[in-house]
Amino acid sequence: MFAPISRSGGPSRAPRFPLLSALAALAACAAAGSAELATVRVSSFPNAKALPLHAGVERGIFARHGLALRLSFTENSTRQREGLAAGEFDLVHAAVDNAVAMVETAKKDVLIVTGGDSGMNEFFVQADVRSFADLRGRKLVVDAPNTAYAIQAKKILLKHGLKDGRDYTVVPVGRGELRLKAMAENSDYAAAILNLPFTIQAEQ
Repeated sequence: MFAPISRSGGPSRAPRFPLLSALAALAACAAAGSAELATVRVSSFPNAKALPLHAGVERGIFARHGLALRLSFTENSTRQREGLAAGEFDLVHAAVDNAVAMVETAKKDVLIVTGGDSGMNEFFVQADVRSFADLRGRKLVVDAPNTAYAIQAKKILLKHGLKDGRDYTVVPVGRGELRLKAMAENSDYAAAILNLPFTIQAEQ
C-alpha cells in the first residue's frame, strides 16, 4: 500500500526500557511500604513499544513486585500531556519532547526517566510518490503538529528542500493507527512517520 522512504535514528547505550526502570523504582517503594498492590496508572501509545507492559501484566511480573498496573492508550500526545498534568496518569510512555513541552509551554514540573533507540520509525509515502519532490504541495499527517513525529518528519523533508507551510501542509490526525488509517482512506494524505506494528500493515 505504502512505501518507506527513510529510517531514522541509531543505536544508543542508554537503557532500552526507561519506563520499566521507573516502574521498578516504584515497585521497590511499594514493597517497602505495604503488602498491598500499589496502583500505577500508565498512559502509552498502542504500538510495539508497549509490548513489555502487556507482557508484564499478563505474566504477573508487576504484581509479584507489588504493582497493579493500569495501562491506558492515548489518542495523541497532546491529550497525553494534558492527562499527566491533570493527574489522570502517574507515568506516561512517550518521546522526551513531550516533557520539554510540558515544562516550557504548560509550565508543569516533570521527571524524565530516559533511554534511547531508533524509535522504530520510518517515513512512509503513498505509492505514487517516487521522490521527495513529489511531496511538494501535498499533505503530511502527524500525531500533533509540534511534537516528536511531526518534528522528525519536518526535519527529513527540510533536508530535501521542503519547508512546512511553503511546500507541504501538516495535518494532525493522532497516533500511529490513525495516521495509517488517514493515508489508507485519503490519497491526499501523502506521507507520515509510522512505527511498528503499523509499518508492517502499511507495506501489505
